[in-house]
Amino acid sequence: MPSSVEQYPLPDYERPPLVETVLGVQFERIERFGNGHLGAFWRTLDTGEWPTVSDAPLLPPQFERFGNNSRWAASLQFSLSPAPVSRLQIRHQDGERMIQVQNGRLHFNWLGRAGGVYPRYETVRQGFHAALEQFVKFLDREKLGDFRPNQWEVTYLNHIVKGTVWNTPSDWRFFRPLCGLPSIEGLVYGESFSGEWHFVIPERRGRLHIQWEHAVRSEPQETEVIVLTLTARGPLGRESDLSDGILSSLDLGRETIVRAFRDFMSDEANRYWGLRNDPG
Repeated sequence: MPSSVEQYPLPDYERPPLVETVLGVQFERIERFGNGHLGAFWRTLDTGEWPTVSDAPLLPPQFERFGNNSRWAASLQFSLSPAPVSRLQIRHQDGERMIQVQNGRLHFNWLGRAGGVYPRYETVRQGFHAALEQFVKFLDREKLGDFRPNQWEVTYLNHIVKGTVWNTPSDWRFFRPLCGLPSIEGLVYGESFSGEWHFVIPERRGRLHIQWEHAVRSEPQETEVIVLTLTARGPLGRESDLSDGILSSLDLGRETIVRAFRDFMSDEANRYWGLRNDPG
């Protein structure tokens, strides 16, 4: 039975501070899959629509495990590879979409920093779905091995610009877990903060990770920002299918992130970004 909060519509904002969304799936490494196959996969796409490719460092494997000390042990992972491997980033001609592929991961990004308006989750989900279907067909056609997913992941990256819901670190109480930055009158005052929080999704379906960073953004002009990253991630069975397993898990991650964002923000901040569907 859904919890009381799940009975309300998902929060929706007119002007969210969102600059990037990433939907991804991690899968078991495929022994026969090499760097040459990254380029071969790109050529299965419409290269006029997806014209630009670049190499990037590998993303390390991530696993959300539960049990004694499992949260901390998860970050201590090392892997050895007999040959250098890379991650291929395939960018759409509009500059707002990107497919990322490596042996063990496939991600689909919406890149709001290119200047576009967020097309909403459903559109990004469709893009991920299409890219993953194309990739699984490629593996089957080339007889490279089975696609066996083991982890889902959703990331929302926000830039909260100085002069919007905050002007000084003492205003950071708009984010309830932080409650502002402390100062001692006449002695010291808060200047900056970076930190992270980790939460378990009920029934151990995954975790929500939140990172806060005070930074300077150079474009379109130099200004201070809070980079607030929310990542939901959880396990998948190796036989999970596309709809009932992977996509429904991504939906869970998206719901966790948007509800947490709404509840962790002050009423004033939510009003500033134009919150709709507010049960309060």
